[in-house]
Amino acid sequence: MATDEDKAHKVDTWARLFKAKTWEEIKMITRDNPSMNSTAETIFLSNSDFEIRERCRAREDAIVHEQFQKQQIETLTAELTKANEEKAQIAKESDAKLAKVTEEKKESDAKLAKVTEEKKKSDEENALLRQILKDHGIDV
Repeated sequence: MATDEDKAHKVDTWARLFKAKTWEEIKMITRDNPSMNSTAETIFLSNSDFEIRERCRAREDAIVHEQFQKQQIETLTAELTKANEEKAQIAKESDAKLAKVTEEKKESDAKLAKVTEEKKKSDEENALLRQILKDHGIDV
């Protein structure tokens, strides 16, 4: 699309230089022109600095991200530790309540056994008294 005038002033070559996609393409375009070669080197250095800056920025981002993750892990670990301590305390209280209820049940079972034994004796005494009354001719 370059006109003859553009070609005469090397505008088309400069356009190709700035449209180039690879460094090899830039080197081929600028190899015969010292002025363009200097421009290509400046672009290369500028981009190299940019790439270095980008790498540094990426590294800094990674460090910040890693610190954030470490902080999150520490926070979650602290929360988990607290939850486990609370769980252990609840378990301890539950065990104490269970022990108390178990002791109360043993006491109730002992009382029930005593009452059952007393009832058995009372039933035996009543049966004996009925028998005595029956033997004396008294119906009950």
